[in-house]
Amino acid sequence: MIELKDENEVFNHLDQEYKAILEYCKADRLLLAHQLMGSLDEYMKSFKNHVASNEEITKLIEQIQQCPRLKRLRVEHEEISELVQMMDKDHNKFGWKEISNSHGIHCLYKENGSGMHSIRMDGIIESPIFDVCAVIMEVALYGTWIPNLKEAKLLGEDNRFKKLIYARSVCPWPVSDRDVCLFGYGVDMLEEHDKIMVIARSVRDGDLDGISWKLPDPIKNVVRVDTKISGFTITPISETQTLVQVVSLTDPRMAMMPYWLLNFVTTQFCHYLFVMLRKQSKSVQSSKHYKTAIETNPVYSELKQMAQVYFQKKATK
Repeated sequence: MIELKDENEVFNHLDQEYKAILEYCKADRLLLAHQLMGSLDEYMKSFKNHVASNEEITKLIEQIQQCPRLKRLRVEHEEISELVQMMDKDHNKFGWKEISNSHGIHCLYKENGSGMHSIRMDGIIESPIFDVCAVIMEVALYGTWIPNLKEAKLLGEDNRFKKLIYARSVCPWPVSDRDVCLFGYGVDMLEEHDKIMVIARSVRDGDLDGISWKLPDPIKNVVRVDTKISGFTITPISETQTLVQVVSLTDPRMAMMPYWLLNFVTTQFCHYLFVMLRKQSKSVQSSKHYKTAIETNPVYSELKQMAQVYFQKKATK
């Protein structure tokens, strides 16, 4: 039987760890949050049967187990793990086929069955990580660099890195235009794995709880695609160079993908998209549009601070 003193220690430890996990979540350090949650799960299992009579501890355990944020964290960790695997250096191991490798841009493709198709791009951008992140964050400017994009708008966002995005693309005739509603969020992995990750997928119920948003109505002759998982990994090589990987696993909602369209997407669109990402990243410091966004959104100050601290630590190692 656990004594009262021990029970107080148990309660305090549970409470402290629970609060620490939530703080990591607020800071978008989701890998650390999940790691701590795993340790907390094991801790709770080790004594749960011994404290059943302690009402305070029992209620706290129930609160932790039913916490919506921690339930969402488990799902986020699955998505992070899936994207990490898709970005693995050993692309042959996971069935990727090389489509092109020129001008430092490596494009790959994988058919996943059931109508799902994966594309992947890897390359170095001669811009700081801050500028690359700014390009990815500014939804209103997507149309200035993403090929074939007819419309992009923000449906909702929190005060940090979570966004709901609507995008519509023009497809070559006779294929109907496509649109998608995406939920995206950022993961700070700089300290643990030297990178920032951006994850996006088709919107689900419960995304951005507490924030009002409306899913756009379907448009005639426009097909809404399903993105199972997509995203970026952004890895600083130096203060002026960034390795960027882009991947997407999407169902384009076609009975059969025509070979000519598949060839267009994998051999031309992907390469050109990365070329435009490079060009846009170079323009961030001279663009009045990005300058206004950076000056008016406090999260950019945090991003800049994150990058500065990262390189300071690197310099002292």
